[in-house]
Amino acid sequence: YGHKLPVLCLDCSSDGALLVSGSADKSAKIWGLDFGDCRRSLRAHDEAVTAVRFVRETHYFFSAGKDRAVKYWDADRFALLMVLEGHHAEVWSLDVSRDGGRVASCGRDRAIRVWQRTTEQLFVEEEAEARLEHV
Repeated sequence: YGHKLPVLCLDCSSDGALLVSGSADKSAKIWGLDFGDCRRSLRAHDEAVTAVRFVRETHYFFSAGKDRAVKYWDADRFALLMVLEGHHAEVWSLDVSRDGGRVASCGRDRAIRVWQRTTEQLFVEEEAEARLEHV
């Protein structure tokens, strides 16, 4: 039901409906705050999840991990939308701008990375296929 290893981070959606927690067990869990139930457990990263943050006014969230990745998720569909790569070591923290247009992350590589949303369409199925090709 809960995490198998310590919880390292959490964030609540701006509407107060959901909470996401990240753990040393490599998972992110999405919790409903109405009944306190675990809606879904996601194998979020290949190593510990170090940061999670919702985009305001949405149920989209970002996660960061010791695997050097920042990931973008849809908490309503329990779907991975995109993987942002660029860090050369563990990612320790992240934050999302008020309008959701930028996400910033930092980590052990002593770098601050900022990603900006574009108007380019995102095709979730194509992103998933591209990730499978890299495996």
